[in-house]
Amino acid sequence: MSQTSAPRPPAHDAMVPERSAAGPKRIIDCDVCVVGGDVAGLVLAADLARRGRDVVLLAMVGPSAAVPSWPLDGVVAPGFPLSTLELSSRVGRDDAQELLILSAQAAEAGLALAERLGVEIGPRGRLTVARAHAAEDLYREHELRQELAPDTTVFVGADDLAALLGTETFAAGLGVVPAERVRTASLVAALEDAARAAGVRFVNVEGALSVDLKGVRKYLDMANQRVRAFQVAVCGPAAFARLGSGVARLPRAPWVSGGFRLPGSNVPYAGVVEEFGLTGLAYHLDGDRLALAAQSALPVMTRVGAARVLRRHAAEVYPVGSGLVEGARARSLPDPGGMPMLYEGERGVWYALAPGAGSLGLDFLAARMIVGAIAERDDRIALLQPFATGGLSGWTGRVARFAAFWHVRLAARLHMEKGTPALAPAQEPDLPAPSTAGALARRSVASAASASRHAARAALHAASGWASGLAIRAASENGRRRRRLPVEPHGELEDEAPPQRR
Repeated sequence: MSQTSAPRPPAHDAMVPERSAAGPKRIIDCDVCVVGGDVAGLVLAADLARRGRDVVLLAMVGPSAAVPSWPLDGVVAPGFPLSTLELSSRVGRDDAQELLILSAQAAEAGLALAERLGVEIGPRGRLTVARAHAAEDLYREHELRQELAPDTTVFVGADDLAALLGTETFAAGLGVVPAERVRTASLVAALEDAARAAGVRFVNVEGALSVDLKGVRKYLDMANQRVRAFQVAVCGPAAFARLGSGVARLPRAPWVSGGFRLPGSNVPYAGVVEEFGLTGLAYHLDGDRLALAAQSALPVMTRVGAARVLRRHAAEVYPVGSGLVEGARARSLPDPGGMPMLYEGERGVWYALAPGAGSLGLDFLAARMIVGAIAERDDRIALLQPFATGGLSGWTGRVARFAAFWHVRLAARLHMEKGTPALAPAQEPDLPAPSTAGALARRSVASAASASRHAARAALHAASGWASGLAIRAASENGRRRRRLPVEPHGELEDEAPPQRR
């Protein structure tokens, strides 16, 4: 990231007589061009403008920018969807601790910003829950979080959890603090007003967008306009989709979502509830209305199918019956693999994409780190470089997600079956003793069922290991390709000293 010692003249708009069937193109010069008007893009654009940068924000318009309706509110909270144990194994204990601290600071700053803008905040709370088979893993998650980032989690036992949520489905819970629900649409509207007030210029992108991001100056071409900038930040799934081959194709995860009415329910907890792990469900309750989203193994093609899948997930938690408050919907969301994609690609080009649909804390983290890299030469954005590949895409990614999804689901089912032992004949003294042939038949059936369960578990473990091997191989191949480039994406030029981490 290069900066000039002398101040540049203020950016300006100019009409340059380039050859075009529609006439001359309008040239827009700026210091920083932000592509994408999601929370991260709006926050970093306004922050850079307040620091004296001339900023242009390209707002995506059209079918590729349409964000599917999401029934859940966003939540501003520290932490990552990826477990802390896996995070530590990927980047090391010290870097994992620094990432958790940065996430907590970004969440606190985001909540303070939302309050200043007058955005409605609350109800409070983000609760990560686990079923019986994963309760011990969740407790280890709590212990590690307490070591790395003290006072950011609170462990909740089964009895307290049942009293809070009105269901005995989950055996353990982990409360994250600070955490607040925020309506994403209201937050985006307030951030747009704040960005305009700070001097950010908005340009709508309706048609094709072609880019040249290789040189010192970056060029972003639309039908009759061209933006020239020294820095470019690409934020959000709509911007990633528009840039096409300029950004690696991301894997997508299938989700279903909808709402239910629970007559007579009196659940005291109104925060966001998320199941532990990368596959599961998320929901929150407002009075007797349940808004729920759940991940599915394969894409769901119809609304009837989405309603069936959604009702099956919801019925495991609450007695939802058959009535939907609103029509069920199916959608595919970008899946960076439990961690935000936050890195510098070409020199002076930054990419930010948060996993999931409501992780607003990660949007604030992305904006904070990109602003630090541009305005303060802070290199801590490199902490997230190991996650820049975004996981497997294509058929290999679909197979890996399918295996991981059913591995978790069947593990939970097998655990529940194991926890409910069958009644033995000796425990029923009033009943006549079964015949030897009948007992042998029952034992044969039980042995066959047990063998099939063990075979299913072994097959899933093998598929999961195979998928993990593919992911490791893809990451190593990506690393080798990056090393063959003349200038590494995160390297500095040979005549410059690398910035020190603060």
